[in-house]
Amino acid sequence: MFSFPPRQNGYFSLSPSHGRLRHTRYSMSFFLDQISALAPTAEEIPRLRPVYLPYDRFTDRVGPLASLAPQETLLLIVESTAKAHRRPYHKKKLILLISNMRHFALEQAARGVRVLYHLSPLSHGQALRQLQSELRLAPILVPEPAERELRLDMATAERQGLQLEMIPDATWLSLPEDFLAVYGPFCPSEPHAAGHTRNYVMDRFYRFMRRKTCILMEAGKPVGGQFSFDVDNRKPWRGQPRVPTPPQFPPDAITREVIDWVELQYGHHIGSSENFDLPVTQADCDRLWSFALEHLLPIFGPYEDAMRDDELRLFHSKASPLINLGRLLPAHLIADVAAAWCAGRIPLSSAEGFIRQLLGWREFLRHLHRETDGYRLVSVPQEPSRKTHAADPPPDNDPPLDNPADPPLSDPLIGARPSALGAVRPLPAAYWGATSGLHCLDTVVRQVLDEGWSHHITRLMVLSNLATLCGFSPRELTDWFWIAYIDAYDWVVEPNVLGMATYADGGLTATKPYVSGAAYIHRMSNYCGHCQFNPKQSTGPGSCPFTALYWTFLERNESILASNPRLLMPYKTLRRKSESELVQLRARAQQAVDELELLDMPHRSQDLFTRPGPPSE
Repeated sequence: MFSFPPRQNGYFSLSPSHGRLRHTRYSMSFFLDQISALAPTAEEIPRLRPVYLPYDRFTDRVGPLASLAPQETLLLIVESTAKAHRRPYHKKKLILLISNMRHFALEQAARGVRVLYHLSPLSHGQALRQLQSELRLAPILVPEPAERELRLDMATAERQGLQLEMIPDATWLSLPEDFLAVYGPFCPSEPHAAGHTRNYVMDRFYRFMRRKTCILMEAGKPVGGQFSFDVDNRKPWRGQPRVPTPPQFPPDAITREVIDWVELQYGHHIGSSENFDLPVTQADCDRLWSFALEHLLPIFGPYEDAMRDDELRLFHSKASPLINLGRLLPAHLIADVAAAWCAGRIPLSSAEGFIRQLLGWREFLRHLHRETDGYRLVSVPQEPSRKTHAADPPPDNDPPLDNPADPPLSDPLIGARPSALGAVRPLPAAYWGATSGLHCLDTVVRQVLDEGWSHHITRLMVLSNLATLCGFSPRELTDWFWIAYIDAYDWVVEPNVLGMATYADGGLTATKPYVSGAAYIHRMSNYCGHCQFNPKQSTGPGSCPFTALYWTFLERNESILASNPRLLMPYKTLRRKSESELVQLRARAQQAVDELELLDMPHRSQDLFTRPGPPSE
């Protein structure tokens, strides 16, 4: 490691290039000139309390930066190229994270916090161990990382000598004890044992949290007489009310440097860096939320499940990536929404629907991910692993894992592969940008490759629905979401996709698979009107394959799903179909799968899908 550049006896750290950190000064000069001038001197460092904030917790509104005096605090920020190279994360995801990281460093320096910004080819834990050793730092205060991967990284570094003082992460709204109070301890070896809950339905946890926090509660009862107004929030959007124009956040000099840096270091990653327009300062993050609260939330609820190709965002706030970075705090957002409802500015259905996502689903997923060790403890049939997995490192010894009794994979970072429905087909090229001819799929994939984002119903009822119906690998779909979405981290993406979205966990988180034929997409979107396929025709030339895929999905999984109470009616309908109709449905479904699997992987995306890590130097 060397100091670069020495300013007023300041300490700004960069690690040697190892063939990775190319043209660092050129790519970061504007930011470096500012942060290095504000860095602590060697004499100051021993007198300061070292604090490390994980890469997804950029806040001084709660946690150690809220409680410690700025002039007594040394903030350690690690920008790790090892983390960024582990998966081909979307370029806009990296730009959002790194630019927020650099702006947060300057914001804290402006408060009087002494900031040591460390760019390193090492992991976060190893970089901190290096800093602590060289600077003789006291034990470093760290809010417990949200991501399992970072917790493992820290634990490894601790075994090698890193000294940490881990404290709870104050950005969360619930405690592990809350989750255990609702469901009891997770018991992987005896999922049906007395006292253990086999099905982790989120609604139970959400009701518990509403009662605990008294949010939208009156005299112990939910306002409006019910906890959820989800049934009121399922209207298609037909052009009215008008979609408000969101604020713009054009890149400043620091963000433009980050864009150049991402293209230089991570140019082989997926997605586009063009037209980056996301908040990277605290002030802009707050401005985005103020716009959402005033202009979007009043009309969000009824249309939150609607899908359009001419209004991709509709009334969604696009706040999730900022919440998952710690820039916007769930407690503050919930308080704002509840106050707006009390003042009559937001209808109850919209307020409750938004609050449910934060107080219920988001907190629930975090606990479930931890209790199941990232779904590694879930006792269902497992998908055989493939060595050519885009998100996994090349394993030394990675035998197929055919049942839950097999030994765990040797690499603790290799993702869990539950596949209760036996889905194993490789994710097709359509998810990487190859044109499929399915207008709904192609529209959403184009949006994701461009923005790194789409709203929750397109994720669930287009991308995941198609993958589940076709039997595409739940693990590969999970990894695709992980790298493609700017708000995806292991604790949120794995239970979302392996659980609710694909039913790979066998119903641990959902009472039935979230699948549908063409009728749902036709009712909730305008996609079908611009597609070559007819949503009202299930077989024959020009028919939409979603409906045939739906019926063959039910047929294929009848031994597993037929006894599900929520699927009794669909199975009654399936059994009434004639053999000749079933033959036609099977043929149409197989044709759709074959056509998807025959698509050529777009140039460059093939490398991403088969080769982990950075390109060869």
